[in-house]
Parts: sequence; structure tokens; C-alpha cells
Amino acid sequence: MKDSLFIHAIREMRHGTMAIAATVTALAMMSCVKDELDPPRYPSVGINNVLIMYAAGQNSLAGYITEDITDFCNGYLPNGDDPNILLVYQKLSSSYTPAASYIIRYYSHKGTTVADTLLTLPADMKATDGNTMSTVLTWVKENFPASGGYGLLFSSHATGWLPKGYYSNPDYYDDNYGTGKASVQRSQGTQSAPEWVPYIEPERDPALPPVKSIGQDRISDGNGAGSYEMELTEFDNAIPMHLDYIFFDCCLMGGIEVAYELRDKCDRILFSPTEVIAEGFDYANMGQKLLGGSTPDLEGVCSDYYEYYNSHPYGGQYRSATVTLVDCIRLEPLADICRSIFSRHRDALDAITPDDVQGYFTANYHWFYDLYDIAAHAGADDTELAELEAALDGCIEYKAATDNFLTFPINVYSGLSMYLPCNGSGYLDANYRELDWNKATGLVQQES
Repeated sequence: MKDSLFIHAIREMRHGTMAIAATVTALAMMSCVKDELDPPRYPSVGINNVLIMYAAGQNSLAGYITEDITDFCNGYLPNGDDPNILLVYQKLSSSYTPAASYIIRYYSHKGTTVADTLLTLPADMKATDGNTMSTVLTWVKENFPASGGYGLLFSSHATGWLPKGYYSNPDYYDDNYGTGKASVQRSQGTQSAPEWVPYIEPERDPALPPVKSIGQDRISDGNGAGSYEMELTEFDNAIPMHLDYIFFDCCLMGGIEVAYELRDKCDRILFSPTEVIAEGFDYANMGQKLLGGSTPDLEGVCSDYYEYYNSHPYGGQYRSATVTLVDCIRLEPLADICRSIFSRHRDALDAITPDDVQGYFTANYHWFYDLYDIAAHAGADDTELAELEAALDGCIEYKAATDNFLTFPINVYSGLSMYLPCNGSGYLDANYRELDWNKATGLVQQES
């Protein structure tokens, strides 16, 4: 689902608006200046793997995502006749004026990076609309049939499973939202989120590194600055084909709710339970890992990301990263043991002191806690915790975390975050009940 005013919106722009516009225009129009190159060649033996980068950057991340695309192209890039294909859907602008978007194929031809603009979409098609995403992915499926499979790299703002609009403006949805640390009054309001939600920049310490905080179109449509976002369920419904993997380069997506909701749409998911520093993943080395062989090396992508931030040249709070790779096919044993633990320890779950549990959030955006640590603080016994750990090990192929993330230490890292109902709200509970994870485990009980 798309977060509301993601933390991404907090990021500082690395480039001015005019510079971003010029760069985006250059990327989109490179195919017009390749007169001296031979015509591009397509694979003669068929297409193997297709990587679709979905860059929803009509927001504060436009400059960062533009740099990510450039870094990717400066690294390994398949040739025009290579059976592995890179396609980028990009809507990139830091302006509030709606911008056109493009599907571009990037490839190497005689040592030169070529950008073929394959499709132009009008400015009124929002990147963070399920219909747009479905249109883009359906077009890719029909025009680039891949025998080896498809990967989806989603780069934008995000706030995990939260309903759109909630992250940046919770009191708009919860009348009795508590402002104290780790304290929320249990409002029973179930106000539905409108398509357009007010744009409010989340408060953040400007001394902290900027982060990426599932998509966001930040525009002005006559009602003031607004944000268009997707719900997790809308994101799920927009995927028209089975994917080999989904790779989220955005904040707070590493929750069990996200993985379980998307389990039937992809085999594996790569994401982060915490926020993501605005530089994002290691795009300079990503092409070789994802497109350089017959199958993508997702563990290598995870390792590159962790190692880069764990020894970040800026040091200090830039050495902040969490990353997890989940095998969605093996999630059911995890749901089974969690359902048992939640049922046996219902009263203790409701009595947990939130500050005692490992959180994955900054400031007071307290809707993301460590799954294993929640079970431990709910009183799960040694046998239950051993079964939980085995289930986590069974579905997690890779996980790593730095010792600290921005403002908090990481003492426990199971690889997955989860909602903590005793520190939530009635509005969030009502939305949570609709998620597949809750239907499978009963974490939030139905109202009596």
C-alpha cells in the first residue's frame, strides 16, 4: 500500500527542480540522438529475464531516483541483443505540476548507453494509481514475453501496510490520536481515506540523513498541495502476472503484512523493515547481479546494500541499513505458529509495554516492531519461540542489519516487522482486519 506522506517526502533534494527536469528530459530523449549508432537488436533466441524498474518519483525523491538510474546504467547494462532486458517506467519531477511518464528500455550498444522511449503516458496518469501500474505491467507482459521470469523493482516513498495518508497525518483519521511517545488512544473511528489526501511534510530532525519513506504522486490540483497514494491491496491487485521477485527500494516495506499480502504474486520479496537512506540500494553494482546471468542474484543485491551502508564513507548515522529477502512460498508455517502464539497469549499481547519491544521506526511513527520480539514479550515459551525461529529461518533467505539505525539501536533483528495492536488505534485495527495476514493469524480480533 502506499504510504501517505512518506518519510521520503522528508528528504532534501540533491538537485534543483530545473536540473532534475533537464536530466529527466535527457533520459527520456536519448533515443533521439543515436543516429550514429546501428539500429538496436533484440534477442534472436528469445527473452529470458525482464527487470521492470517502477520509478514513482513525482515527489521529493526525483533527483535521487534519477541518480539511481544513471548509476545503474553506468554499471553493467545488457546489450541490445541480450536475452535479459531492463525496462524503466519513470515519472520523475520534484514539481507539483503533473508530469508525463515514460517506459524506457536502457541497454548498451557499442559501448554507449541507449535509452529507447517505448511508450509515453500522459501527465494525468498518476504513477501511484493501481490502474496506471496495471497498464504498465500489462504492456510489459504483452510486449516482452519472458521465459525466465519478471522482476519488479519499486522505487518511491512508502509506509509499509499503513492506509494511504495515515503516516504523515494520523490525527486526520484518528480523532483521539495520542501524541505521547509510544502512546495512542484507541479511537474507534473508521473514516475512509479519500483518493486525494492533504500533503503534510512529516517532522524530522534536519541533522539526520534524508531517507526514502508504497508510492507517492505529490501534486497541486487546485485544492492545495496533495498526495496520491496506493493501498497495499491496490498494489497487489495491480500486478497482472506472476513475478519472480519484487524488490522494494523504499521505506518500511519489510513487514510480514506486506510479504503475506503479496505471497501469491511473486516468489520472493526483497525489502527493508526500517526506512531506507535516500541514496537507496547499490545501483552501481545492481545490473550485474540482476541481469548479468541466467538468474538474478538477489542475495548478492542484499549483501552489497548491507556492506555499503555498514561501512558508509560518511560514517555516523549514514551507517544505517536493514535488509531481508523472503521466500514467499514458505510463509505458511510462519502464519501457523503466529496464529497459535497470538491465540494463546491474547491478554499478554494487549498488555505489552511498547518501549520494551524492538522498534524499526524513528520519531513517533510507531507502527513497526520486530515480529519475533513481539512474540517474546507476549510471553511465548521456549518451545513456541523455537518453532517461531524455525519458521522465520525457513522463509528468510537473507537478513542483515547494522548495529544502529539513525536514532535507535538494533538489538533484535528477526528480519520482519509487524503491527503492535496495543500501540495502534481503532482506525488502524479496522484496516488491519482486511489484510491477509490478519485473516490468517487473528492478530487483531474482530469487534465483538
